[in-house]
Amino acid sequence: MADDAAQTELHEDIVALLSDFRDGSLAESERERVKGHLAGCEACRAEFAELEATLAALEGIKGKKEGAPPELTSKVTETIHRRSAGRFFGRRTLGDRVPFGLLMIVALLVLGVTAGLLWSSSTGSLRARGSHAAPASGSGQVAPTP
Repeated sequence: MADDAAQTELHEDIVALLSDFRDGSLAESERERVKGHLAGCEACRAEFAELEATLAALEGIKGKKEGAPPELTSKVTETIHRRSAGRFFGRRTLGDRVPFGLLMIVALLVLGVTAGLLWSSSTGSLRARGSHAAPASGSGQVAPTP
């Protein structure tokens, strides 16, 4: 039982080293150990053959770089527009293009300037009513009669 566990651990160690063995990046002692194990183990040789086949297939793909077709962008945009019922890529309004915070700051500035102008006007329409002096009783003003 312990022998099987040791054998399994040895196979796992060798399989973990196969990529480095193929690349030639192992130390000489490790390289000889892997080479000796591959000579006597059919399962690890099959694993190494599968690794080489996979890497060979990947190297064949590596050289082929094809770009996206020229019409891809327009087709994707059209599909999104159609499926979203115009929520994306539709016409933009001022509120969509200008951030809400900026609109709020501009509105507050306009309100502040307007209040300042009204406050400083000659009529003083924003001043409290008590700030004007009441007319004196003998000033010649006639009170309305009911």
